[in-house]
Amino acid sequence: MRITSHAILLAAATSILALASSASATPVITSIGADLAASPYTFTYQGSSFTFGYNGQLFSGPVTISTANGGEVNTIFGQPTTNFADGRGGPVTFGPTQNYGAFADQTVIRFSNGGNFIGLRAVTGAGTFYGFAYSTDNILNSIGFENVADTAITATTAAGAVPEPASWALMIAGFGLVGGAMRRRAAVRTTVRYA
Repeated sequence: MRITSHAILLAAATSILALASSASATPVITSIGADLAASPYTFTYQGSSFTFGYNGQLFSGPVTISTANGGEVNTIFGQPTTNFADGRGGPVTFGPTQNYGAFADQTVIRFSNGGNFIGLRAVTGAGTFYGFAYSTDNILNSIGFENVADTAITATTAAGAVPEPASWALMIAGFGLVGGAMRRRAAVRTTVRYA
């Protein structure tokens, strides 16, 4: 039985698709660009509600938040808190190791001036979904949530889906398999023999 390069390519593509379908969670990040000084911004994720507002106090923290229906925000000492978005201390990951709290009334997020990541959590019957908001002073730039319950999320300033290391590994493996199949195909040449 002779294996052709087309069969190798088909097998490689099938393997890559099977691995990709079993890949882990992928965060969904949405660009918002809402000016909180003009009006509050409310969104719902998995039934949990988050409302961001603006109080005009640049030094104590201009951004406010209220939550409902299982929505929670990252806290320190029982108050909403932020993490600097400039990379001090490395990437910011939000997950089960942080503290979260619900706030029915608009509550100031301390130190929310400048660029910040604000950890969010949606507690639902289907599990807990971790996310973040990225704000700059009075602008809510983007929000992001993991699409798989009970999975931590690493905050980013970029909007759009962010590939995980497993996705990169699958992509690189796929290029390697396709390259190997093409090399094998180039190596198999028809030889002409004269009698």
